[in-house]
Amino acid sequence: MDQNIRNHYTNTQKKLLIIVLLLLLFVTQASTDIYVSGLPLMAREFNVTPAKMNMTITYYVYTQAFLFLIMGPISDLCGRRKTILISLVVSIIATFMISEGTQLDQIILLRVVQAIGSASIYIVSRLIIKEVYDKEEILSVTGLFLLGLVLSPALAPVVGAIIIKYLDWRWCFRSIGIISILLTFIGFFVIQESNHAIDKFRREFKPRKMLGNYLSVLINWLFVRYLVVVGGTFASFYAFISMSSYMYINEYHISNVYYSYLFTFIALGYLIGNKIMIYLSKRGKSSHYLVLIGVSIAVFVILLTAACIMLRNYTMLFIGLITLSGWLIRLATAFINPPIQVGVIHAFPASSSYAVGLLSSFQYVFAAFGSWVVGIMPFEPSTNIIATTIIFTGITIAMFCLITRHELE
Repeated sequence: MDQNIRNHYTNTQKKLLIIVLLLLLFVTQASTDIYVSGLPLMAREFNVTPAKMNMTITYYVYTQAFLFLIMGPISDLCGRRKTILISLVVSIIATFMISEGTQLDQIILLRVVQAIGSASIYIVSRLIIKEVYDKEEILSVTGLFLLGLVLSPALAPVVGAIIIKYLDWRWCFRSIGIISILLTFIGFFVIQESNHAIDKFRREFKPRKMLGNYLSVLINWLFVRYLVVVGGTFASFYAFISMSSYMYINEYHISNVYYSYLFTFIALGYLIGNKIMIYLSKRGKSSHYLVLIGVSIAVFVILLTAACIMLRNYTMLFIGLITLSGWLIRLATAFINPPIQVGVIHAFPASSSYAVGLLSSFQYVFAAFGSWVVGIMPFEPSTNIIATTIIFTGITIAMFCLITRHELE
């Protein structure tokens, strides 16, 4: 987009825009994080197994993964502002309907609809940032925007645990809905249309060509290796997210509030890892070197998790070690994910948008798969977490060994 489009925003409006987009990203991502401590309570209320209850996460994430592929093109054809606002309205309606749901199957279906809002914010906001901000501003603005991804798992579980303690899980969704209404109202006035090439996009849009571009990336062996390296860590961590509340609360009788504190500690692993990764990157460390650090941490995670098996009878030590392994997986992801994103862009310069879109989409497919696998395992929650951590983290390590140094520089 040309400079005239950027001139529609004053400096003050730009600052307000990124704040609103950041808060929208936070609240839509919190749609899952806020109720994780309530999963055991909800499973008892609906009289279902953890595997069935986890479908509220699995199908939500699968829907996000699919929508990541189409939200960009939809906003090309319909406009950024309209896509975001309509998606948020649909998501808000679904959120309030979830809070009044009486059947789990109904809630799972509504979670699919609710995911429209988070997928729209995640993808379309990035396009708005690219079109509104100058090249010199984009890196710092994008970093601030993505802070919402870190804040949600760090703060939302604590808020959700407090809500559940004094009210019930339904108020988690009501709270999300109320805040979303307020932010959508503000966004109606703050978010301007930044896509001024809608007519051009409509003339040039060819579904067959778009599918061909996606397919050419998907069948590339290098892309597959990149994807599995990232996907393994995502599957491992989402398996932990999905089952951890059952382990801490049901199996080891830790209160919802204390569980939320542990979850916050684990989530902060990504923030710390990201800071260290950026520090090393600025000092010239290659993408391969950074990913190697993440994979080395993953090796330690497997060893630590395996040690947990032999320490099951030492409850406090076991809880400490398995919590540390969850924290380290988040730390490893911070070293692995961004360099792989950069590697994909460099490896597919002519179709980088398709490659990055596919990578983001399939990361969440892996995440949903991890959530599903840990739920169907027939063991105790802690054993399920140990097994999935070893399996999926092992997949990441094995696939990284197939990537040469020159393929990730």
